[in-house]
Amino acid sequence: MIESCQTRRMYGHDYAVPGTYEVTIVVAGRQPVFGDIVGTARGFGEKPRLRPSSLGQVVLDTEIPKIHHYYPMVDVWQVCLMPDHLHMIIRINQPLPKGKHLGIIVGAFKGGVSRAWWGQEATVSVASASENRRPLFEPNYNDHILMRDGQLDNWKRYLRDNPLRYMMRREYPDLFQRSLCITIGGTRYSAFGNLLLLRQPEKEQVLFHRYTDGIPTENTDFWKAESQRLLLAAQSGDVLVTPGVSECEKRIKNMALKQRLRLIHLQADPIGRYWKPERSRFEACAYGSLLILAPWPDDLPSFASSYERFHYLNRLAETVCAISHTTQVAVQGLRHAYSG
Repeated sequence: MIESCQTRRMYGHDYAVPGTYEVTIVVAGRQPVFGDIVGTARGFGEKPRLRPSSLGQVVLDTEIPKIHHYYPMVDVWQVCLMPDHLHMIIRINQPLPKGKHLGIIVGAFKGGVSRAWWGQEATVSVASASENRRPLFEPNYNDHILMRDGQLDNWKRYLRDNPLRYMMRREYPDLFQRSLCITIGGTRYSAFGNLLLLRQPEKEQVLFHRYTDGIPTENTDFWKAESQRLLLAAQSGDVLVTPGVSECEKRIKNMALKQRLRLIHLQADPIGRYWKPERSRFEACAYGSLLILAPWPDDLPSFASSYERFHYLNRLAETVCAISHTTQVAVQGLRHAYSG
């Protein structure tokens, strides 16, 4: 069997049958070939939006409509074109023709955009034109299968807000440092790191007990399979959420830090005004891949055992994973206040 050129979200899933997918395609080297973001996130003036380049306009006006033209049973419900990547929500309404699947559709789309780019880059010299035929996109692509309740709405909101988040990162660097108090759905925390990870639509809780059926979990087949699944999800863009208390949770947390995967780490130790994490976590925060949350000190219960502490922090992790675009998040203690 020939594997399709994609990063699958669910092995064994039939990508030719009706379904809804969020697809992300990234330009090689993160070249901003599709345009630039203009506007401001400061609450006045033009809202952030993409100002498309000539190639970006071709993508919007010509290449995306081709998908429905060649596959009438497929609709593109929403598009978010950014300077160096592209999101689409694609709906397959009826089974695709024999031999066709989502990977074929995305591959054809990438080919059409690449040919348009090569045409713009080509010079009079045939040799130069040949040299310019380097890959426009990174290999493969990422897809999320939108099946859970509320998942589609979360992704639609996320795509609409993408230019806003881009501009917020530029105009409000404090958002990626420290908050003395952040309220999430009525629960108070202190925070350090990239607060925008809270709004990522796909979060995976990392939860491992110390023992599974009387065996240390790190020695079980369950650990091997589940750790691979979690790391694949994180490599595809999901945010891992964990207190990192048990041995296996610590292993996933450390792998995420080392590989600069997106991570929300819950810790019991308070985050004060002058608190700073150790080097590995500090560098991950500066990189933008980590958010550290700690329960607000006045709200933190006393623990009779490490077992109680483990379950308390994992309950908070479960709550953080459930954050959607409707969850109220308010931040105090920053030079520039943020709510979303």
